[in-house]
Order: sequence, then C-alpha cells, then structure tokens
Amino acid sequence: MDLLNDAPIVELSGDEFLPVEGKTFIQQVEEFFQKQGGSAHSTFGDVILDKKGIRNDFHHGMSPIKRASFAAVKDVLECGIIIQQLDYYHTNNKKQMTGMIAAPIKISDNRYVCIVEVIANTNNQRLYLHEAFLIKNLQEIVATSPVHDNIIITSRQPQGEIAKILQNYVSANKNSAQKQ
Repeated sequence: MDLLNDAPIVELSGDEFLPVEGKTFIQQVEEFFQKQGGSAHSTFGDVILDKKGIRNDFHHGMSPIKRASFAAVKDVLECGIIIQQLDYYHTNNKKQMTGMIAAPIKISDNRYVCIVEVIANTNNQRLYLHEAFLIKNLQEIVATSPVHDNIIITSRQPQGEIAKILQNYVSANKNSAQKQ
C-alpha cells in the first residue's frame, strides 16, 4: 500500500461525532465502536476498541479532523499497513509493546494518512491513540527532505513521535523506489 498515493480505504464527511445533546464525545465514539463489534482484527491480532482507549486518545488532544477520524480507526486497523512493528517502546512512562498501523483516508475533500497506535499486554491489545496527517503536507515534506533514518521534525512539520515514524516510513519507501 502506498500511503501517499493509493485510494483512501474509507471516506468520511467530517461531520462524524459532532456535539449531541445529552452525550459526550467519548460516549458517541464508544457507541460507534460497540456497533462495530468493539474490536478490530488487525495484523497484530484483535485490538479492543473501548472507552479506555477512546479516553486515552482524547486526552492527547482533539482537532475536528481527529474527531471525525475516529470513524476510520477500525478500517485502518483492519486494512492498513504496519509502519512500526510491535516492539518495546516507552509509552505512558512505561516500557510497553507498541506498534503502529497506517492507511490513507479521506475526510471531506482532503486526503489524510491515519495512524493508529496499538499497545499490547499479556492479556490483550488495545487502541492507544491515533492521528491523521494531511497527505499534501507529507508529500511536501518527503519531496523536500533528504532520505535518511532520522528525519528532524521542525515547527512547520507534523509534530510528535507518530509523525516522525510516518515520515521515516514514507521516506524509506521513496528511497527504496528510487533505487529500483
């Protein structure tokens, strides 16, 4: 799967999870995940989609795009590609098995790469957090950045570890394609 050029795996309106009287955002997403069966069958195995994961993700910040993209989380887990294998990483101040799956999605008229981070423990795997990055911004970054293992994220680029991993993945694939 080419994250920057393939067709989106899901198209959203951008109006998903707008405020509803009498329901919190977390309640709305929890009900949505329950209607989807409460889990996703990913390449990491079954991933629990529940209130705990939603709440944790919510506390990492929420833009309108991220709010809407909750509707794509199950699709990303089930149809996306691994951009970071399950391995031990420091997450939430603990060393935990963590991996990431990504896929292209569309929200309104814009294309994004949605990344879902999964945490595994001895009993199960669950949603930890997710982000959505505008593809045209990623294409610009990859086009103008030299290809190497440690891309430096500047203030004009997407922030955070997820963005860095995504940029490294996309850049490595660009480098691999150029060598062929």
